[in-house]
Amino acid sequence: MKKLSLLVGTLGGAMAGYLFSNKKLRDDLANAKDPEAAAKLLGAHLQRDGKKLAKQVRDFVESDEVQSNLKKAKKYAQQKALEAKAELETMISKEAKRAGVAAQKGMRTAKKKAKAMRPSVRKLS
Repeated sequence: MKKLSLLVGTLGGAMAGYLFSNKKLRDDLANAKDPEAAAKLLGAHLQRDGKKLAKQVRDFVESDEVQSNLKKAKKYAQQKALEAKAELETMISKEAKRAGVAAQKGMRTAKKKAKAMRPSVRKLS
């Protein structure tokens, strides 16, 4: 539920910002005859401005600067992934050695305990 309220709040803030920044839309909404006319006006403005915004976003993403930064980010992410993999392999090998040493120590201890627990059997001759 928290995500839904955050989404509604974000959309409300975006709509308020859109209304405050668009004088023509404010004037048109003030002169609307009824709520249906206001909704149609708002829809028309959003559709027209949405197309402009989408074109601007596409142009921005396709710009050389953004593409260059995306390549840098991809290279950085790959480098960090390789570093993390190497660190993980090192950690696993260290822990494997420690586990082997612990297993050997456990075997020696178990043999000693087993030897101590054997009942001494006397021969009856």
